[in-house]
Amino acid sequence: MTLLMPTCAETVALLTDYEEGALGPLGWFGLKLHLSLCPPCRAFLASLRRTPEVLKDLWPEPPAPAAERALGGALAALRQGRVPRGPVHHPEDEAWNALEPGGDPLMALLLRVHLGQCGDCRNIRGGDQALEPGPDPLETLRPHLPPESQWRWVKRGLGGARVARVLHDPVTGASLSLARLPGDRPMPLHRHGGPEISLVLAGGMKDGPAHLRSGDWVAVPTGTCHSPLADSDGCWALLRMEGGMRFAGWRSLLGVVH
Repeated sequence: MTLLMPTCAETVALLTDYEEGALGPLGWFGLKLHLSLCPPCRAFLASLRRTPEVLKDLWPEPPAPAAERALGGALAALRQGRVPRGPVHHPEDEAWNALEPGGDPLMALLLRVHLGQCGDCRNIRGGDQALEPGPDPLETLRPHLPPESQWRWVKRGLGGARVARVLHDPVTGASLSLARLPGDRPMPLHRHGGPEISLVLAGGMKDGPAHLRSGDWVAVPTGTCHSPLADSDGCWALLRMEGGMRFAGWRSLLGVVH
């Protein structure tokens, strides 16, 4: 922890006190400063705030004894450090508008992939548009993308990672890219020139306090500077970007990567 700002791990531990108004002035200021600079921590706070509404949707009536026992078992698993299966980071409410007629086509593709991997969102949003995942992380996507011969892979200077822009929307100026991070290797430190949506297709990665796995979704605002770290089995991710990204250090010579 710095003089004023807590680390990501300390921030997660303080969020309950923050929501209950139990932080002192310095603690409140440090936490607000950290949240302003850390998209994964903001995403974690947003998911924490959405939990009561999700529970209301799932249980409109008072829970039956069996449901109470199931909830008790889930809480016990969390206390013991056992992570539940399935995505735990979900799209923001406004993102779902992309599935309506005339919506953002790149965002809609991300949402359909997320729906294919997330039973919770299918229960709430419906699964008619879901793209079911296959053993190959790219199998579901190939029918919706140009031929692989047209993918433009950027590899040099990325520390073993590679990124390919596969689609571009001239209306919004956004691009859709595939990223492959090798196991236990970070994406070089970079800054975003516009908002980015990251969706994990396979494997996993750590981004700040968030441990993202297949189907997880995280929104990264303009100006964010980060360096996601892939799990030991590597990570495939689908990225919707506006404004591209610029790497730090000598990699800035690569210019803006879209």
